[in-house]
Amino acid sequence: MRASVGYTRCIPLVGALGLGAFGLGTAGADPPPGRQVVTLPEALEEAERTFPGLSAARHRVAASEAQLDEAWVAPFGNVTVTGFASISPSARGNPTFSPDAFGQSPFQQGYGSLARLTVDTGVPISPWTWVRLARVRDAARQGLRVSEEELRRARLDLRANVRRAWYGLAFARDSLYLLDRAEGYLREAQEQVDRALDGGAGATQVDTFRLRTYRAELVSRRAQAVLGERRARLALGALTGLGGRVDAPDLPLCPVPYDDRPLAAHLSDARLGRPEVHMLSAGVEARRAALSIQRGALWPDLALGLTVAWAGSSAIADQANPFAANNSNYAYWGAGLVLRWSFEPLAWRQRVRRLSEELAMTEDQQRLALGGIAVEVEEAFEGVQEARARLDATVDGEDAASSWFTTVFQEYQAGTGDTGAVVDPLRQYLTARYNHLQAVYDYNAARARLAQVTGRDQTAGEPSACAAGGGSTAPEVTPEDPEVERLLRESAAPTTPTAPAAPAQDAGRPAR
Repeated sequence: MRASVGYTRCIPLVGALGLGAFGLGTAGADPPPGRQVVTLPEALEEAERTFPGLSAARHRVAASEAQLDEAWVAPFGNVTVTGFASISPSARGNPTFSPDAFGQSPFQQGYGSLARLTVDTGVPISPWTWVRLARVRDAARQGLRVSEEELRRARLDLRANVRRAWYGLAFARDSLYLLDRAEGYLREAQEQVDRALDGGAGATQVDTFRLRTYRAELVSRRAQAVLGERRARLALGALTGLGGRVDAPDLPLCPVPYDDRPLAAHLSDARLGRPEVHMLSAGVEARRAALSIQRGALWPDLALGLTVAWAGSSAIADQANPFAANNSNYAYWGAGLVLRWSFEPLAWRQRVRRLSEELAMTEDQQRLALGGIAVEVEEAFEGVQEARARLDATVDGEDAASSWFTTVFQEYQAGTGDTGAVVDPLRQYLTARYNHLQAVYDYNAARARLAQVTGRDQTAGEPSACAAGGGSTAPEVTPEDPEVERLLRESAAPTTPTAPAAPAQDAGRPAR
């Protein structure tokens, strides 16, 4: 009688294993051939090397550097060249007599070439002009500063996205691993039910319906896990440039080490290191420089100028007399003071007013953004605290569920407990394992978000292996999947009550 009951009760036990294992696992077999397995540091390095968005930000920095260099050299080497070429009718003579002066139509005379060339250059020498030029360079420096901080922001966003994609891929790999094991348990249970039905003892059609229900739920969960893996691999492949070849290591997903610093420390990090803070500061300084430039625009500019001019015509007589003007044949050069003044007092006043208002607007936007950044950091910090508390709770829950299941099964093995009492603790234990893994993913993602909003390139640590002292991990003594499988198989056949063996580790794979 006991054997029959134990045999029949194995079906809900296996079903509980299937339901409790949804989205759960500790990673599976080796990745398919052609996949490139990357650790998180390798994925970050590859993304920074190949991501087009980061390359575009670097080109923007180079363009801003060129703009600053232009601001330095712009006052020097300004050369204006004016040229003119045409034909002209012949004109002979001098200032006192010309044989072509009376009664002759120019259309009946010969024609010749006419050319003129003028070259002008100058260097500003007025002090107020040099002050304005210095402010132009200040504005260019702030533009370069904005571009550099934009590059840092792009890098922070990229690293945060890579972390989330890598965590998601590792989590999906772990999920599919245990789903594969659950499918194996269900197949074994179905074979047991079929044999029992053929033998006419122990099993009923109710057991078949129960297994069909579990299998349908398992198929649904597998579809979700497969979609999650594809999305994570697609995102990680796009970010790293590896495409569909990318894959996560065959290791369990573990939490990054804790960062116990208070909120004030993270707010300080954001004020000192957040790219947006420096971009806002640079924007304010650029506005102030533009206002200073416009205020000085009402003053005239004095420059030391140099002019070289030449004109020549083959059809017009050259006048050697310096007091006789000849616009067709001349050559001269000269240097002196040049005055340049665009006097627009009414328009100048409105431009100053506009730039003053834009400066005040940018300062208000800076204060608003700083307040928003503080709120963003506080929300990310609270998200980490919530994820950490949930992670610690899932560790305790998994440990308690493991102890509960082990105790109940020992009672069953000793013959003092009912087999049906094993179902609920097994379900709770597997559900607790799932909750723990989900909490690990949520905590790592929250830490990546906190690093992003505080402007830090690195989190306090990167997950590599589950080790003591590296944050919350699974309980030290936990029935592993092979042990659960052994217990289930023992409960499906008549056995002499024995104490459970020591937890076995999954062959070829680190334990969680």
